[in-house]
Amino acid sequence: MYAILTKERRIKLDILTEYEGSSIKILEQNNEKNIAELSLVEENKKYSHYYNFTVDNKSNSEGIIHIKNIMQSDYYSNEQNHAPYIRINNKWKKMAKNDYKMEENELILTIQPMTKAEISLVPRYVEEDLYNFINQIKEKHNITIKNEVLPQIEIGNEDDPVIIVLGRQHPGETLSSTFIEGIIESIVSNNLKYHFIIFPIVNQLGVKKGNHRYTNNIDYNRSWNKENPPQEIKYIKEIMKTNRPQYFIDVHNDEMTNKDYIRMNSNLNEIAGIQVLKSMSKLRRFMRALIKQHKIINTNNLTAREYVEKKYKCTSILVELSMGLEYSKIKEKGKKFILELL
Repeated sequence: MYAILTKERRIKLDILTEYEGSSIKILEQNNEKNIAELSLVEENKKYSHYYNFTVDNKSNSEGIIHIKNIMQSDYYSNEQNHAPYIRINNKWKKMAKNDYKMEENELILTIQPMTKAEISLVPRYVEEDLYNFINQIKEKHNITIKNEVLPQIEIGNEDDPVIIVLGRQHPGETLSSTFIEGIIESIVSNNLKYHFIIFPIVNQLGVKKGNHRYTNNIDYNRSWNKENPPQEIKYIKEIMKTNRPQYFIDVHNDEMTNKDYIRMNSNLNEIAGIQVLKSMSKLRRFMRALIKQHKIINTNNLTAREYVEKKYKCTSILVELSMGLEYSKIKEKGKKFILELL
């Protein structure tokens, strides 16, 4: 009995990572001082940007967590709002300003006494969350769910014009799934006369592993014109052959800006309050990656939007949500977006 109590006293700041969508590396813990040192994980030989873990502070004093290598991510930007999200009692919100700070190459978090919470760059969203949402919608509306290769939702008459929607080609861009929830709610509430084929979680393995951008060193969004893309991309391309899209919508998060934007070839200035920008030239894309992310990209690798627009001559749309966007507003943006677009 004495041994068990001693062990319990030693565990003051318990870090949990063994669950779907978690992503962090534990470096060191000092139980006497109630301090833990963590690090971003490595992905494609670089530090990831996304992080997620659960912490259980079982002591009566504040716990301190240092997350190292924050600024080593290719997607770190001083312009971005880096307030982490915290989930307590199943509700996500931004951490209080007094509970986090950036110091050199670390994000330092304060965990209040006797608190168990999930900490995340952006709210974690995995397949379980998707199916919980879909099961609620199914009770009131006629939708079809398939999972032959990846989660696929179909709404509307197959004889109507086709709209294909994607999210989570980059697994750490979790806000896109919530935005797509808003799109789905708007579709079923307004009885829009289109055949929607929706893939809210394209990169399944990356989502499960808590990756940010790559899975097996592959960027799904830049694999569309390669000879052997991931099986999920192959599957979606096959669906398009028999369901030629009139609209193609690919939803992402942009880590480098605090403003949402849309890229499409259109005379519109905005949709649902989101600024519409013209497509970037290859040179501009190359320079943006070099200056903002300090990396060299191969502009010959077409993105999903570029590939679909070139092949099907349809209205092809990229939605980029800012990771600094207030979480509670994302679903509403998705609802308004699809209504104003159509």
